[in-house]
Amino acid sequence: MTLGNMKTNRRDFIKSISAISVLGTTYPLLSACVSKTGSEYLNEKITKIEIFRYDINIPRYFSWGTWHNRQHLFIKISAGDFYGWTETPASKNNPNFKPTAWVKYLEQFKDLTLGEAQKRLESEQVLGSKRSLKMLESLDMGLLDLSGRLQNKSAIELLGLKGRSAVPGLYCILDKDEKKVREEAEKSIEQNLGHHMKFKMYGDEKVDMKLLNTIRGVLGNEAIVISDVNKGYKKWKSLEELKSILDRFKHNGLNAIEDPAHLKTNQWIELQKMVGDLTLIPDAPMRPAWKGLNTMRAGMGHIFNLHPSTMGSLTHTAKLAHKVKEIGAKVMIGDDSLVGPACSAWQQIAIGTGATWVEAIEKKEDSKNYLDCIIKKSTQKESNGYYSFKPTAGFGLELDTNHLKKVSELYIEI
Repeated sequence: MTLGNMKTNRRDFIKSISAISVLGTTYPLLSACVSKTGSEYLNEKITKIEIFRYDINIPRYFSWGTWHNRQHLFIKISAGDFYGWTETPASKNNPNFKPTAWVKYLEQFKDLTLGEAQKRLESEQVLGSKRSLKMLESLDMGLLDLSGRLQNKSAIELLGLKGRSAVPGLYCILDKDEKKVREEAEKSIEQNLGHHMKFKMYGDEKVDMKLLNTIRGVLGNEAIVISDVNKGYKKWKSLEELKSILDRFKHNGLNAIEDPAHLKTNQWIELQKMVGDLTLIPDAPMRPAWKGLNTMRAGMGHIFNLHPSTMGSLTHTAKLAHKVKEIGAKVMIGDDSLVGPACSAWQQIAIGTGATWVEAIEKKEDSKNYLDCIIKKSTQKESNGYYSFKPTAGFGLELDTNHLKKVSELYIEI
């Protein structure tokens, strides 16, 4: 078959799928497409992989250290005229970072068919896998986006996610300076995001309480305020002692707390009973998603965090979200300080899973140069600070790659 005929057949097939879709036909999930009509697209070869290194030079402060600068990779995976976008935070505090390991990893997928690439990826998305979760998850996102565009189907539909209602954006503050925290809280109001706030705690009750009081002083009593301690409270000797600490935060206006300490499953369950209406949010126990499916239990918390860059598989993430709902709990979509293409993808996953909120949102400062490259995207921030989307093929992002090259520190074509 000539290249011209292949392209013509592919366009005709997309038109036929679009026409049938209007009639309401239900299509199989991506995993079932190999033996169905999607097999033509799974035979499409990956013809080009492009890497754009996007740098952020704004400090972010955590309980375990500081990010003075970060190096993210935006990756475009193409099969002829079709493509998929993904993003990964590849390095921090390393302005001379070269993505050598990423190039070596991605090289093996060049010239594979989409079906072959998916099978190779899936072979490593298993218990005991030694592959970087960021690599697995990033490639998964790019291939899912590409597959959706080839089939003219939304990536969310391919994942079997049914939610379509807008989800509130969660503004996150990563700083321990009270003045800067106050300024950030004020910025959240300016950006219509003051209704849901997350801030980093540092495992020091005096410091953390000041931050909470500062935020409540700006946002008032109606906002939902949660914190993430990254297991930072370490000196307690009993659950009763840890409960006392959490109770003091609850009485000062904290609604939920993520990974307050290093806890075993039975301790999560017992502590949630002890703190009552203060919501515990397990995060670390959910990583990666295929492990989280086996370790999560009812009662560990009221909300479970599905954290980008740690899930390793979007298919398993969707399964994990379904399981969370089956036990009567809720899902939140976290963040890995994402700034680019992955933000829109995770916003769509948040909407598809009916999440309580989505933390993976474009940042006014960190994402500034990236936002200038957007031609079109499926998600949008509404005037009330909620994120909505209109289903399009794949994740639906279109970027001006020439402009992206100009704002990137490094460009590599594989």
